[in-house]
Amino acid sequence: MDTLYRKLDLIEQLNLSVGTIDNHMKKGSLKYLKIGKAVRFRDEDVDKWVRQHYPVKHLSKNTTPEQLEGIKKVFGGSDE
Repeated sequence: MDTLYRKLDLIEQLNLSVGTIDNHMKKGSLKYLKIGKAVRFRDEDVDKWVRQHYPVKHLSKNTTPEQLEGIKKVFGGSDE
């Protein structure tokens, strides 16, 4: 079985707002599952979404501070 995340898990782990998550869900860029009234996100869907929409957040876990600064310059200097 895939790892499933709650919306609160994404908010805490990625330091994003509820509105940001909701907007991406509405646009269809963040795939989700409905289980009854609950919303869940598969690990692979979240990873793909973060890579595509928040490359600095994705890369910041695996890069040196110097590399991260260079990436921030390319993507506008912000990590969101």
